[in-house]
Formats: sequence, C-alpha cells, structure tokens
Amino acid sequence: MLRTHTSFELKKELIGSEVIICGWVRRIREVGGINFIDLRDRYGRVQVVIEDKTLIENLDIALEYVIRVKGLVRRRPEKDINPNHPTGEIEVLAKEIEVLNTSKPLPFLPEDNIQTSEETRLKYRFIDLRRPIMQRNIIIRHKTALIVRNFLSENGFIEIETPFLTKSTPEGARDFIVPSRLNPRKFYALPQSPQLYKQTLMISGFDKYFQIVRCFRDEDLRSDRQPEFTQIDIEMSFVDVEDVLDITERLIQKIFYEILGIKLEIPFLRLSYRDAIVNYGSDKPDLRSEIRLTDLTEIIEGFKIFDEIKSKNGKIIALSIPLDLSRKEIEDFKKIVSEFVFFKKFNNQISGQIAKYVKNYQNLEDGTYIVVAGYNLKPYKMLGSLRNEVIKKYKLFKKEWSILWVLDFPLFEWNEEEKKIEPSHHIFTSIYSEDLRKFEELEVRIKNGESYLDLIESIRGKQYDLVINGNEIGSGSIRVHKRDLQERFMKIIGLSDEEINKKFGFFLNILEYGAPPHGGIALGFDRIVALLTNNESIREVIPFPKTTSGQALFEEAPSEIDISLLNEHKETFKWINEILT
Repeated sequence: MLRTHTSFELKKELIGSEVIICGWVRRIREVGGINFIDLRDRYGRVQVVIEDKTLIENLDIALEYVIRVKGLVRRRPEKDINPNHPTGEIEVLAKEIEVLNTSKPLPFLPEDNIQTSEETRLKYRFIDLRRPIMQRNIIIRHKTALIVRNFLSENGFIEIETPFLTKSTPEGARDFIVPSRLNPRKFYALPQSPQLYKQTLMISGFDKYFQIVRCFRDEDLRSDRQPEFTQIDIEMSFVDVEDVLDITERLIQKIFYEILGIKLEIPFLRLSYRDAIVNYGSDKPDLRSEIRLTDLTEIIEGFKIFDEIKSKNGKIIALSIPLDLSRKEIEDFKKIVSEFVFFKKFNNQISGQIAKYVKNYQNLEDGTYIVVAGYNLKPYKMLGSLRNEVIKKYKLFKKEWSILWVLDFPLFEWNEEEKKIEPSHHIFTSIYSEDLRKFEELEVRIKNGESYLDLIESIRGKQYDLVINGNEIGSGSIRVHKRDLQERFMKIIGLSDEEINKKFGFFLNILEYGAPPHGGIALGFDRIVALLTNNESIREVIPFPKTTSGQALFEEAPSEIDISLLNEHKETFKWINEILT
C-alpha cells in the first residue's frame, strides 16, 4: 500500500507515530511562514503542517492535486483544537511530500455547498462524486444493499440473477431493443422487470427468491425517472397478501433502524385504494399532513353547474386548506387544477366566489376551500395533485415520516383515449375470489355487446403498493398461477389467441406444470436511498445517472456507433426498412 493509514484512522492514540497518508489537496494556506494543507480522502480530511519549507520548494502543489505525505502525528495547539471534527485534535507534521498526480483547474470545487448547474455536475460527475455529501449518499446506498442482502438471506431467500437479454413482453412501458447479430431480423429486449423470470423460479421450486436488479424502460422521462434503475425484487411461493406485506415491513423496519436509527412500528397503516382516493385524492397519499378532502355534495345548493352534476349522481368535493389565502395565491392553483371555485370560512363567516351557495356550514373547519365537481373518482383525483403541492408549498407537515400500504386496487381500468380495458398493475395480478363472479359478468357483458364500464373498477386485484412520504416505494401482487384464468385476463384486455401465444405462450405453458400459488413485490431501491439521504431526486443517489432527456453527459452517450458494427446488422436494417416502407 502507498499509505499506512486513512484519515479516519488518525486518532489521538497515534500521537508520536510516523504515518504515510494519501489524498487530494482540499485547501492550501500559509500562516506566519508555516504552510498548511487540508488533505481529503474518502474517509474524511486531516491537516498537514509543513514547517520545513525545503519540502515544497521544488514542488508544484495546487487544489485537487493527489499527494503522498510521510509525517509525524502530533497534538494540535490547544487553541486550534476542533472538538467537532474527527481529526480535530491532531495534525500531521510533514517529513516527506510526493506529488502523485496533478489536476487541471476545476469547473467547480468538490465541496457540499456549490453553486453550479446540475448539467455541469453531471458532465464532471467524477468531480461531483468527490463531494463529501455525494460520497455519503453512495456509501449509504452500499450499506442499504448490504442490509437487504443479509436480511433476506437470513430469512431463507436465495439471490438469483436473471437475464438482461430477454424477450420483449408488454409490461406498460416501451422496451429497449437490441438486434441479434447471430439471428438477423430478430431482437432481444432489455427487461423492464424480471417479472416472468421470478414467477418461473417459483414454478421451478425455489420458494423464496430475491435480486437487487437493474431494470430498463425506454419511456419519456420526468424529473425523477431514469431509463435504467434498480429495484429490490422479491418473490415467494405458498403465500397470500399478508405474508408479502409482513416480510416487506420487517425489511423496511431493518433498513430504517440500521441507517437512520429509527424504530418503525409495524404493521404499517393500511388503506384501500378507494379510501385513499376519497380522502386524499391519490393512490400514494402523503399522510405527513392531516389535510383531507371534504364531500360538500349536500352542503352546496343553487349553483347551477354543480346542481346539474348532482342531478346525474356527481359529487362536489373540496380541498380544505387551513390558511387564509390571498386571491393571487388561489389563482396560482389553476396551474394545477384548471377549473375550480372557492370560498372561505373563518370565525363562522363565509366569503368568496360561491359563499351564498354554501348551506349549513357551521360544522366545517376554518380554512380556504377549493371546490370542484365531477363524476365517479375524477373530482377527488383532480384535487389530489393540488393537495400534494399545497402541503409542500406551505409546509403543512405534522410528522417526519408517513408509511402505509394501499390495497385493493381495481384489477382493470378503462383507457378513455384508446377505448379499451387495461390492467391497472400488470396482467399477472390475481383476483379476490369474492370478485370472481363480477369478472365472469364482465366477460358475459363484453361477449353480448352490453355496457360494462360501471363494472370495471369494482373488480379488485390482489395488488398492494408501499407508500412513503407520498412516494410509491414498492408495488406487488399475488400472481395468477393457473393457465385458464391467466388467458381469460389476457383476452379481457383485447389480446387475440395469436397475440397471447406469440407474446406469452412460453410462460402459459409452464403454468400447466405444477405452478404453486405465489406472489411478490418490487421495491424502488433508488427511491428508498433518496429518502434515507433526504434527497428529492434519485439522481443524487445514482453514481452515473442520465438527464431528463436520457443523456449521459459524463461519457457522452448515446453516441454514434462505428459503421463496422452497423454493417454486422445490415440484414436486419434492410428488413426493417422494407417493413416500414
């Protein structure tokens, strides 16, 4: 080793000992003819004192140079001791200094409080990752992964890797595709998740599987979404909903205790999908705030537009904000909810746009009421996004952590744009036995050409989402383990026999060979680490993330490819061109 100690290992017990340390020059200063270097490594930093000027007379040393120092550990003068720093009691008196490498001037210094754009940070990610806070994030990521592996292994799970080059199957997002050189005109897909593989492993008898796995989705990116991401993938045989929830709760409890020292109470709160929407307007509600939606259908009368909606069994729903907001603040909400009316109630008095239509308001809590109307769950969902923005903007939080399960999702949902039924989660989700009769009725209505939209969302799937601070951290389900039911689900979403066989034939076949009841969950590893490190964006906890346009600025990807590599696929490209033209 080029060094005998790291900065973390330099303690007062080493005073009088000779050490060799290596690192980056964080700061250089001269006081009273004596030079001081603040030397940083992954473990922290330490002060190097240079009293003998001949050591550096012929050395060119600047910020972020990599140096090696041989010296004597000694106690700092009493007035210079920093009790708040790990190496605040000691310093290293330099005897030898060697420059291991130089550095160009940096676009920004690797300090925590920097004022530079994220684009610059990502372009120079190797410098950004030198920042103590970024190194802390990545170290916590490592520790979290270790906790996951140890906990699941101790509970009988086996870590099994699944392929990255696989078959394209519809899972809700667009696949990344890879042309096969050895099989012209055919393609692999990068997996959106190991869904079919982990179910196959259950059928293979492995009973308990897990994997910390990379997943790929070629979709339009938002601020907190990546084309490649990491999830904790878990699957179990001979289980029902409560079994999966239990192992997940104990895993999350372990992570929070080991990383943050917080002892979470389990079981976590459980909410049905409908209760989550009706009370909070979202299937991933942030319950750090106590603000709920309020049904004013019976309280507002005489307002023509609302009366018409009420006459057709619609609902009048309000978000009550416990603040006396100005007209300008209220108008700003139109960026989120385009059409609404409002009123205020304070000191038992009503004011605002529709004040005269509000009856029997005495039991309403004081606040500003943002009111919408509509049918089914639409008005609730309209206010859900607003609720999220309001509690963040005005910091209406009552506690630090909100952790809950959302259960009983509809098995299917109606796609209004494409006029078709879709799985609300994925097509492999099982059904509650008590809702099987409703599904059979749905099949009959579709076959007979009868109306069925009223029935779709009443059929519940054995699906569950884990929500932490308003973020969907995990999603899973008990799976369909019988071929006939799986095929019926595929047909209800409009797949033909030919499409079913082409896309899922290999999987349906293995369901006929003793597939056990099974289920599991996928937890967003990047999002968990972001929450543990108090980061809004998962880019802060991924070593080399992409931008929102899918670019890797550091390595300049995607990029043009060598023509010789393209020539190896010319038969495939020729075939593609023939199809498209």
